[in-house]
Amino acid sequence: MTEFSSRQLFITVILLGILSMLGPVGHDIFIPSIPNIANGLNTTTNLVSVSISAIFLGNAIGTVFHGPLSDRFGRKPVILWILGIYAISATSAALSPNVETLIFFRFFQGVALSGGRVLSAAVARDLFDKERLGKIMSDIMFVAAIAAVVAPIVGGFTAKYLPWQSSLVFMAIFGGLVFILFAFMFKEQNTTGQENTLRLTVLFKNIATITTNYTFQMYSLCGGFMLAGLILFLSVSANIIIESYGVSAESYGFMFATVSLCYLIGTFIGSKLVTRLSLNRIVAWGVILGLIGGTTMLAMALMAIRTPTAIIFPMGIFIFGLAFVNPSTVAGALQPFPGIAGTASSLTSFVRGIMGAAVSFSASLFRHDDAFAMATTIFLLACMAAIFYRFGIQNEFKRTE
Repeated sequence: MTEFSSRQLFITVILLGILSMLGPVGHDIFIPSIPNIANGLNTTTNLVSVSISAIFLGNAIGTVFHGPLSDRFGRKPVILWILGIYAISATSAALSPNVETLIFFRFFQGVALSGGRVLSAAVARDLFDKERLGKIMSDIMFVAAIAAVVAPIVGGFTAKYLPWQSSLVFMAIFGGLVFILFAFMFKEQNTTGQENTLRLTVLFKNIATITTNYTFQMYSLCGGFMLAGLILFLSVSANIIIESYGVSAESYGFMFATVSLCYLIGTFIGSKLVTRLSLNRIVAWGVILGLIGGTTMLAMALMAIRTPTAIIFPMGIFIFGLAFVNPSTVAGALQPFPGIAGTASSLTSFVRGIMGAAVSFSASLFRHDDAFAMATTIFLLACMAAIFYRFGIQNEFKRTE
């Protein structure tokens, strides 16, 4: 594990946190604008929502490549590459003449933004391990969560006062600025690039080693089911709250920001607790909170409480739990693979991305006049996360104690 001064550690966490903001900026600003974009492109909100599925599908596919490429060529060149694609695809999406073109370029933006999370985790694993890695991942996600709080508010204002392309233009500018920041301030951490990591035999061997590892499987699936709950909320909440409940895009942006604030607070608390407890206990608390949030949302939906509060309040509880689960399950999945952290980071992100894309696409096929379908699915996803924790992670923890 590399020793850092306080100043070096602070700068590293801030840089990696900003890199991880590609995701929140890429979709959280966009979501409040979905009805406006539908009007601007003369299409339906459900079709515009398919672009969210596209970005998560691109996210899942992109994760397969970023890690192995960064193991071979170094983290910095790949970071600059994905930032360039991010800015160009956002600009192209803003110029879309129809929804099909929008979906196409949002897919490529998803390919790029996946690198933010994958490469920040890989750099963190280059430098730290065990509970220290878990704390640094929580700190990185805390910085990234600031964007998740601010982005929906910005999205709400752009949706109300500016043309529908504005959110995409904002993303392009953000990507360009982060490119400049990393070009001049980031120092390469993977100085021992492995020349054979891209050879097919070695690559497939590494993939097999990682994907057949029980620890990797359990952490990835537990975290994936919880993250899929957030992705479902991102995909359909605007349709329900704005379209069905009649809330303005600006007000929705503040509601979304409230949920994101719960994630911000959760990552801060989680980063303080992980070195005192353990990764597994942090995951356990997060899964319990996810179950409480999912159960509360479903109960309110069954009682036919058709208000934004019936969605935002329980989702805040769920997201608070996700803030415990997400960084700790990433750290747990990467822990066995210090030599191929990039590939491991890619694969755990791929698993999560595919799960999220499947949930998001399925949701786009149904009408969302109320929150029942969303609430039921989030409840079931929390139950699945609890099963993989109880019979996977916890059993493995007891076995290795």
